[in-house]
Amino acid sequence: MVSFLRWDSWLPWTCVFFTGLYLLGYWVVFARRWPRGAVDRFKAASCCMSIVHCTSTSMAAGIYMLNLFYTDKQEMSWSPTPSSHNSSAMNTAYFLVDLVHYLLFVPNQPLSVLHLVFTSSYMLSCRFYTGHAAFSTIVLFVVGESTSFLQDVWTISLLTHSAKPFNLLNVPFLIIFSIFRGVLTPWATWQLCLYFLFSRQASAVVPFPLALYWMWSVFMGISGSLYWVRNRKSCELQLPKHSCKQIYRRSTRSSGGAGSTHRFLHVRKINP
Repeated sequence: MVSFLRWDSWLPWTCVFFTGLYLLGYWVVFARRWPRGAVDRFKAASCCMSIVHCTSTSMAAGIYMLNLFYTDKQEMSWSPTPSSHNSSAMNTAYFLVDLVHYLLFVPNQPLSVLHLVFTSSYMLSCRFYTGHAAFSTIVLFVVGESTSFLQDVWTISLLTHSAKPFNLLNVPFLIIFSIFRGVLTPWATWQLCLYFLFSRQASAVVPFPLALYWMWSVFMGISGSLYWVRNRKSCELQLPKHSCKQIYRRSTRSSGGAGSTHRFLHVRKINP
């Protein structure tokens, strides 16, 4: 078993990197939007971290898949290259940091916590226990992370009550998310099941109980995604009726004695 605490590994450094992105989102990007300690501020900071991760991961995984387009399925069990090692460490670091975020600040979302636990254990065992199956994680990232950018923008719009971008993305995002998580991901998972559970090449390097756990974890992740979509009704974001826009106008007038001034604050209510 390879130790993930070695300083020549990318994992500790990428954990520091994603933690820095999280803190940047919390202390800088959304510092003026919510007060310190607000749950929505933590969620928005997590979205900042996710945007960087999903964009880089999807591009890298797509390029890697294109390079291996003509290789056979045995590539799934070969020992990964140094570049795939680094990519795996980067993805693992993101999920670990996001898991800590949910455990500390959003513990009332067990569906997201379980999803991150399953994903993190899958990747940790691939990278640091068997040393194989990196190709399977890349396949899942291509079909799983392709919708994350839209989801992050959609979530930030919901958290910040930005009605225009939310209503623009709501229906298209849910449709695209359903196609990727409900059609493409199950198809890719079935192909991985055929290989890991029913081929001798995979059983020679990956223990059957571990392969069974991997496939079960992916199945649970798909089920959770479909459950989330089912309960996410397509609706328009409505701003609160009591929302108002304050317009400050300073005016002075002489009243009474010389030099006395009165300042007026004009407030105009805006109905959404």
